[in-house]
Amino acid sequence: MSEIWYGMGCLRRGIAAYYTSPGLWKYGLIPILILLAAYLLVMAGLIGWGIPYLTDLLLPDPAAWGAALRWLVYVGRVLIWISILAGATLCSLLLLTTLFEALGAIFFDELVIRFEERTYGERLRPLSWRENFRYLGQSLSYSCGTAVWALLLLIPPLLIPVAGLIPAVAVVGYRFGLNYAFSSAFARRIDVREVRRRARLHRAAVVGFGGLSYLLLLIPFAAVFLLPGFALGGSIFFHERLRDTSLPEF
Repeated sequence: MSEIWYGMGCLRRGIAAYYTSPGLWKYGLIPILILLAAYLLVMAGLIGWGIPYLTDLLLPDPAAWGAALRWLVYVGRVLIWISILAGATLCSLLLLTTLFEALGAIFFDELVIRFEERTYGERLRPLSWRENFRYLGQSLSYSCGTAVWALLLLIPPLLIPVAGLIPAVAVVGYRFGLNYAFSSAFARRIDVREVRRRARLHRAAVVGFGGLSYLLLLIPFAAVFLLPGFALGGSIFFHERLRDTSLPEF
């Protein structure tokens, strides 16, 4: 049980490290600002061109029609505007966490490198483009596996409220815990297979770390505020539990 609490503590320490280090905030702010700018451009295009085009396509301007029919069509056009705008806003909010995580991953690797330079005094040799491509493939493959497990384990909570969430916390949380350690591992040329091998010795701690992160991400929009801290928590966890100092690192 103490190892589970330890893993949860690593997550707390990572979040605290991020929010008490203003020099690192830009790595979390830049991706969200990029997303917000993209959202504004999409919404401007939708309002300026997309919605008027669709409205005219579905209900043409009834200026030449009878008065009673004109009012009915105008009401329909307004409802089309409201429906499309509301649907676009809802979709953007639902996708915000996913897009932020995908875009943020580009910046979180650099966030971890800067954090480790400050905290552990380490300067590692940069990865070549071939190494970056190889580790990116490993990370994507692992994330796809995690997504499959997450979808499958959505079923038990529907059948057994509260208690049905435990398998997802254990399985998906374990995979989350490893995923947040990948940045530190890849920077040292340690692949996913080796990370998984080392994690077998610390399963309870990995579940504590990743399980808590899984539960926190169930809170709407929490990822925007917490994911940078999760990345730093993964670095702390890697250094204290998954790093094997008896093996050479680059």
